[in-house]
Amino acid sequence: MNVQQHERIARIKQLSHYLYLCLTGIYYLLQVLCPLAVIFALVSIGGKFTFMGVVSINNTELFFLQRLIIAIVMIIIFFLILKLTHHFRELIRHFANGDIFNKKAIEHARKALMNGLVIYGVYLSGMFAGWVYTFIKYPSILISINGGFIVGFIFFGLMYVLLWALEIGCDINEESELTI
Repeated sequence: MNVQQHERIARIKQLSHYLYLCLTGIYYLLQVLCPLAVIFALVSIGGKFTFMGVVSINNTELFFLQRLIIAIVMIIIFFLILKLTHHFRELIRHFANGDIFNKKAIEHARKALMNGLVIYGVYLSGMFAGWVYTFIKYPSILISINGGFIVGFIFFGLMYVLLWALEIGCDINEESELTI
């Protein structure tokens, strides 16, 4: 093996280890903060809920059933975020160990990507619901469309290309082990 490639692999493993530690901290922080956010959404007296940066609803105007619906949506989103963080963390752990092209790493990458797509779908649905709500409640307000959803499509397209590259690398790795 080329010495330069060996040094680069060592740097990738070291950077992956640091990223794994950061993701572990984020994962445990999310496990504490997510339930607190749901509790505050249910029992808080003051404050506002802001959707899509446009629609703001005072917390005092909401009935308990509306708060419960918001809390259920928050629980679903937080659950998906925790699953995404877990699978991404496990994928990076495989990278830190040098086990990049194996079935378990690819499975974690696939699950992280799927959870990310579901979160993005919830985001797009919420954005559409915010537009409909704004149009119904304030018909004179112009609804603007940002290009964030296009960036999301490009991002997930690139992530699928990387997933396919991992799968091809895993197949090549298995074939090389069989020939040895």
